[in-house]
This record gives sequence, C-alpha cells and structure tokens, in this order.
Amino acid sequence: YGVIPFVAPEIFDGNMPTKESDIYSFGMIMWMLSAGVRPYCDRPHDSQLIQQICSGLRPSVVSGTPSAFSKLMLQCLNASPSSRPTVSQIFKCL
Repeated sequence: YGVIPFVAPEIFDGNMPTKESDIYSFGMIMWMLSAGVRPYCDRPHDSQLIQQICSGLRPSVVSGTPSAFSKLMLQCLNASPSSRPTVSQIFKCL
C-alpha cells in the first residue's frame, strides 16, 4: 500500500489510487507539517490502524494551526473522495 498513515482509506478497501487519494495523502502531509511529527507515531502501523483509519480515524488538528490551513487539511482528509478539494482548489487556497 505505502506508508499506512498517508494512504487514503478507499485504497485499503481495494480501490485503485486516484487523484483524490493523492489529495488525502497531501492532507496528511499538511497535518505532519503543522504537528511537527509523523502521523500516528505513537502506535503500531498495523492492520488495527488500517481498520481504524477506514472507520474514520483522523489525527486531531494541532492547537495553533491557522484556521484556513486546518480547514483545507480537513477537507483533504474527507472520507468521501468526491468531497475532497481538487488540486486547483488547493492551489487557490494556498
């Protein structure tokens, strides 16, 4: 799959990677930049973590993260691929 925290939940469900799954990965990179640590660094990267991610687990927004940044990040991490922003929308926000 790749590095578990950065893989979109739909990929774990057997779907092929898409632009939308890349947007999810970008959202996790955004979170890592705001937190200064790797996502889920406090737990094993195993099948239990995969199951939790597929059930909706997302890292919490870090205190002090600018609201526009956290809003975009959360949109990128949306469970529904079709609800994630496009690259063009991300570009306009940044």
